[in-house]
Amino acid sequence: MTAPGTAPTGPEPDSAAGSAPADRTSADASPADSGSAAPRHRTHPITPLVTGWKVVVGVIAVITAQNVAQLADEFTVRRALIGLGVLLVVILVSIVLSALSWWFTTYAVDEDGVSLHHGMISRSREYAPRARIESVSIERPLLARLLGLAKVRVEVAGGGESYLDIEYVSSARAEELRRGILEVAAGASAANARPDIDAPPAGGAAAADPSATSAASEPSQAGGAAGEQHGDRLEELLYDGVTDGELIAKIPTERLVRSLARDLGFLVGIVMSIVGVGVAIALGIWQEGFSIAILVALAPTVIAVPKYVFGRIDSGWGFVSRYTERGLRMRRGLANTRTDNIAAGRIQRFDLRRPFLWRGPGWTAVSVTVAGIDDDDENGATSVLPVGTREELRGTLGRLSAPLGTEDDLATLEHLLMAPVRELTGLRTPVRWFWIARRTELSLLLPGALVHRSGIVSRKLSIVPRERIQELRLEDGPLARRLGILDLHVEGAGDSLLLENLRREDALALHAVLAADARSLRRYRDRDRWPRPALAPVGGGTDGAAADSAAAEVETSGNAPGAGAMTPRPEQER
Repeated sequence: MTAPGTAPTGPEPDSAAGSAPADRTSADASPADSGSAAPRHRTHPITPLVTGWKVVVGVIAVITAQNVAQLADEFTVRRALIGLGVLLVVILVSIVLSALSWWFTTYAVDEDGVSLHHGMISRSREYAPRARIESVSIERPLLARLLGLAKVRVEVAGGGESYLDIEYVSSARAEELRRGILEVAAGASAANARPDIDAPPAGGAAAADPSATSAASEPSQAGGAAGEQHGDRLEELLYDGVTDGELIAKIPTERLVRSLARDLGFLVGIVMSIVGVGVAIALGIWQEGFSIAILVALAPTVIAVPKYVFGRIDSGWGFVSRYTERGLRMRRGLANTRTDNIAAGRIQRFDLRRPFLWRGPGWTAVSVTVAGIDDDDENGATSVLPVGTREELRGTLGRLSAPLGTEDDLATLEHLLMAPVRELTGLRTPVRWFWIARRTELSLLLPGALVHRSGIVSRKLSIVPRERIQELRLEDGPLARRLGILDLHVEGAGDSLLLENLRREDALALHAVLAADARSLRRYRDRDRWPRPALAPVGGGTDGAAADSAAAEVETSGNAPGAGAMTPRPEQER
């Protein structure tokens, strides 16, 4: 993984080591490395204990997976003691190597961005310029949570794995870094961009927690106020500090479990996994016979199904989202928790999903595409609403999505999700042979966005804001010419939407309208007139103009009045 500005160099101990820096070869040399006085910091001292166990587990897994049968047959107490001694040596070596890696890893935050130096022999420098910082998330794996630590991930606009990780720091320190980095990304002044970044607050936890200071300064308050404060602290602990801002969505555990029980794709996946595990166990026992060795070898297969189920529950457990001046802040997780922050100005595409059995209660899952964030998990960082009601859907889209240009955007989306495709007006394939696509896929150009409907059992809406389109491609071929159809690729920053098998005349007309959008809808000089989310506070916060202005450095320029919605031609079957 390399973030923009990363450049491997020769040995270069940081300022604590006292050596002169090596020559830089990267064209994107970071200001933090070229004269900035920002102090550098190391991560938490017990970080080697959190990272070193991975080496130990890897060694044990390799040894047991390849020699489990022999180890079981030749087991003796003496050999067991020797094995424990070797394991102890491996643990000590891994801790020492992790400690050396920790010593040579430093980070710094200044008004120009975030930098990370690491490596003992070959020094590597990673730099995230403030204009390319997309979001900042805090991840707390189970072991790190037990030790009170957290990892700060800075997502950078670029490739799918363009990010910078600061692992691990204390939870309070992680919150300070998150706030400071977001203010740096928003373009705040140097005086206000780094509150409490350079040093922990004097006075320890009491100084970091205003509620604690308030409670200490007013010991004579009544028990009711103390109880209320205790409840606030408990809520802050349970939701990892995501208690500020306007509440948008809060998913109860009951709704999460019921949504999984109603998700046919999830249920089919469980059934197929159980069948696969059963077949694997039966074949293993049939070929090798029943023994402890074969059971140990098949253990990873046996735990695959519980791991899959728990992973789906864990990724949506305790989900809460709040709208703050930095955008939408979300928290989720049971064993491994994470908090994410996504600004409306960074989103390139919205995906709404509604499985068949979710249509009764009206639940909807919403995920977004953000340039620089590559997360294939549907309940990962880009899932802004794992399973929400209509009101939660309205609140989420109203603060993240620019208006679609209809009289009632939510009613329009509900109609597009619930109505059969044959009852909708839009662009669809005219080829009779593609009978499934004719009944499940539809493209519609609204004044504010391009919408694509797909899915049979689980219906999906893909929404691409028209001002976010950066590239268009038409694909043709001999068969397509014979059938009179074309494929249209709509490209955004790190995202692509394919509209397949459209009528040639419709595809060319849509291409012409969207090409005009790409040229004119996001001109940097007209940034004051860029579309804003309908429910976002006017003039409040910094995720609006500041985030969009910074994003313009990595996106296609343009902003002019949008073209009207297309009227599809009367359908002709072939």
